[in-house]
Amino acid sequence: MECLSFLGGVSYGNFDVFVVQNGPEGYELKKRLPPFPGRLAEIIYTGKNLGFAAGNNIGIKRALQKGADYVLLLNDDTVVSPDFLDILVAEAEKDPLIGMLGPEVLCFRDRERVSFAGAKLDPVAGTFSFPRSGEFSTASGGTPPFESDYITGCALLVKKSLLDRIGLLDERFFLYWEDSDWGLRAKKAGFRCLVVPAARIWHKVSASSGGNDSPLKAYHKTRSHLLFAELHAPPAKKKLLLQAARDIVWLVFKSGAPGAFRRAAAYAAAVSDYLRGRGGAGPAWLSEK
Repeated sequence: MECLSFLGGVSYGNFDVFVVQNGPEGYELKKRLPPFPGRLAEIIYTGKNLGFAAGNNIGIKRALQKGADYVLLLNDDTVVSPDFLDILVAEAEKDPLIGMLGPEVLCFRDRERVSFAGAKLDPVAGTFSFPRSGEFSTASGGTPPFESDYITGCALLVKKSLLDRIGLLDERFFLYWEDSDWGLRAKKAGFRCLVVPAARIWHKVSASSGGNDSPLKAYHKTRSHLLFAELHAPPAKKKLLLQAARDIVWLVFKSGAPGAFRRAAAYAAAVSDYLRGRGGAGPAWLSEK
């Protein structure tokens, strides 16, 4: 509810809120929602976890049906500054080729340290560099907007004109790498992706996937990364498969860390499912404690 409470303080007045309850629970959600300056248009219950891409796509479609010119994706493990949406929309209006925009994303527990402020793809390695990640924010110094190869999906403003051109999130990415794919598709279509440092939010990183070392995260990061490499960085796919094999061997025979065997199994399942073209949530045991 914290994310929704902060939305109640957003100064931008012309917005509707679509809450997508992407899972089997949530029947009491409506009673717990705080008031908004915009209109709470709808609470959408999916009935099960459809994944990040599919869950967001449901909300995007509904917003477009209601006549939205912009759609903002916002994770429920974020809190926002009151003016972040005013700043993003104002910047977006400056150029019709600005298709995606994002705020400076800061760490929730270390309020002035940058979590995400742009990314640059290495097409050979199939990885991104994040030049300002971990640094202290310079937004108070008036840092101007700058280009990025993608905008993180935890807070992403997208124009309808871009959606009309490239479509929605690719639902083959159940979790992770779908925003990277979307950003590169936008750039290939001639649109710009901008990070706007004056707009700020705070993100509780990995709160929805069990933490940085969970088997669930290991599985989906690996499977989605392989799909991403296939689509955008083909030279990297063989290297990624070899790296996964090395990680499995290390975890099984040398690591000795708690949970090492479960993580090794997660990597192995991810590679196997990718090679067989399997999508979805993955093996049920990934979510077991």
